[in-house]
Amino acid sequence: MDKHKQLLNFFFEVGQLKRIPRSGWVALGVKNPESVADHTARSVFISFVIAKLEGADPYKASLINAFHELPETRVGDINRVGSRYLNKDEAEEKALKDQLNYIPEDIGAEFKKLISDFGKDTSKEQIIARDADYLECAIQGKEYIDQGFSYAQNWIDNSRKCVKTKTSKKFFDLLNKSNSQDWFNTLKKIKR
Repeated sequence: MDKHKQLLNFFFEVGQLKRIPRSGWVALGVKNPESVADHTARSVFISFVIAKLEGADPYKASLINAFHELPETRVGDINRVGSRYLNKDEAEEKALKDQLNYIPEDIGAEFKKLISDFGKDTSKEQIIARDADYLECAIQGKEYIDQGFSYAQNWIDNSRKCVKTKTSKKFFDLLNKSNSQDWFNTLKKIKR
C-alpha cells in the first residue's frame, strides 16, 4: 500500500478518539462526557506548561501526552473499574504494536520511542506527561463538580495522590479553591 494511503488511513483511525467517551465520566452519569480527544487536547497544553515550569523539554512532554492515548482507538477507554478485570496495559501495548506496524516503519519508530514508556517514569518528560494526564482529569472533574456532579471529587482526590512534580502539586492545591468559571468571570466587564 502507498505510504500516503497508509498514513491517511491512520489519520482516520486517530479520528476515532473524538468519538470515544471517557468511560469514567459515563459511569458517573455525566450526559455527553468529554471524549478521549477532548481530554488529550487539554493534556497537551498542560504538559507544555508543566515542562516549561519544571525545566524539562516541553515539546517532548507534549508529544508524549498527545500520542499516548492512540491505542484507545482500538481498545476503547477502560476506566479503573474495568481495569480490575482486563489487563489494560497489555491490551494497549498489543494495540500499539499493531498500529505501528500499520504505518511506515520510520514514523512508527518515532511514535514508539515517544510513548512506549508512558507511565513508567523513565524520563522527566514522561513524569510530566503523566502528571498532566492526571491534572487534566482533575480539572475536568472540577468542571463537572461545578455542574452538580459532586462525586467527581473522588477523581480529584485520587489523581492528586499520583502526581510527582512540584508544579503539578501546586495546581492541585489551587484546584479545590477555584471555580471553573473564574477565567470567564474575570474577563467579562459589564458597564452601564
